[in-house]
Amino acid sequence: MATTLPYTTAVLGVPFHSVTINEAIDFVEEKIDEGGFHQIATANVDFLMHSMRDKKLQEILCSCDLVVPDGMPILWAAKILGSSLKERVCGVDLVPQLAKLCVKRHFSIFLLGASDSVSARAAAKLNESFPGLKIAGRYSPPACPLEQMNHEEILKRIAQAKPDILLVAFGNPKQEKWIAMHRDRLNVPVCIGVGGSLDFVAGTVSRAPRWMQSSGLEWLYRVSQEPKRLVQRYFSDAIGFALHMPSQFFTTALQPRNKTKAGVFLDHTGTTDVISVYGDFTGPMVKEFQSLTRASIANGMNMVMNLAQTTYLGTDALGSMIQISSALRQSNRELWLAEMRPHLLRMLQSAHLNMYFMATSSVDDAIYRAERTEQRHHLRSAASRRTNRMAPATVQIRFEMLQDICQKIAVNSPTMSSSPHNAAAGYVLHT
Repeated sequence: MATTLPYTTAVLGVPFHSVTINEAIDFVEEKIDEGGFHQIATANVDFLMHSMRDKKLQEILCSCDLVVPDGMPILWAAKILGSSLKERVCGVDLVPQLAKLCVKRHFSIFLLGASDSVSARAAAKLNESFPGLKIAGRYSPPACPLEQMNHEEILKRIAQAKPDILLVAFGNPKQEKWIAMHRDRLNVPVCIGVGGSLDFVAGTVSRAPRWMQSSGLEWLYRVSQEPKRLVQRYFSDAIGFALHMPSQFFTTALQPRNKTKAGVFLDHTGTTDVISVYGDFTGPMVKEFQSLTRASIANGMNMVMNLAQTTYLGTDALGSMIQISSALRQSNRELWLAEMRPHLLRMLQSAHLNMYFMATSSVDDAIYRAERTEQRHHLRSAASRRTNRMAPATVQIRFEMLQDICQKIAVNSPTMSSSPHNAAAGYVLHT
């Protein structure tokens, strides 16, 4: 079972977790047992290109509990940037393994999206391959933009089915946005966007040979199957990837290194923990950073990172910082970066994270801003509680005023005063 947070590395603004497919399945099993809500994304180059243009999508991917690399270019990029991801974990391979887990642990699964014929064939194939699999339900809503979907109907079907795993096949970025949009209403432990994986499971689209998958040429096989749909997308993604990756690579590689002096230190200031990072922030330093921040998150503290003495910022450190920031945001807390050197600012910009993190010129200013935000949050919460307490009394007062007005009308109206029922059964309005 996965008991620790997986190692992450940030590629063009998206944190990818370094897991094997078996570790990903263990992670899913753990989160189902844990309960609550957990979102998993199977991200490829197309996700990266979308997230650069769509900051909302980037925030969703950064807040996911697990983002697995669905594409060999992601693994190559991570290696070039000085990190490594264990293996490619694509949705097509993940779905059968999830079905196997469901049979083993008596979990249930819900298929949402794809066409009805594809969904039905995928369900039949899974039942055939995994006897005893419980498919709690499936639904293929009409194809339309996210804003025009009948969300209530979809949520009602899922709530009635009560699945343990929800597979959403709307395609990126629609599926990720739909899951995030309903995170507070989806009573499903694990929700995963699987894109076109159900087409492969159903057999309507065939997989490339193994050698093409491992060599990163599966895209070529898929283009030969669906040229009209995929040529433009793959060409655009390839151009964008080739344009943006060199910038992150060079800013990462050109950072100064200082391996002899390194350390992470924690200081408490009111409701804020200040973490000072000295030297190269990568490798073992990231693990030390995670162990320090774990207690801060559990104690509900804001966090300020003092990076004045940080010489090198690795992509593994960026991945960890994204995880910490996401965890703090979920508990209405903040992570601020303070006193960053110019080359670190350039590093954030080339990694497309300069708009994700909040940064300021001094530690004192970061502490002040974090505490002001917390005070505003407390004031809003207190006002909301007062409003909720006053609401029933306000309704009662207005009802009593309305009742008094009706009584005056009844007294002054000859028609109503002559009704034999007005004294006992309320007021009868004659027209």
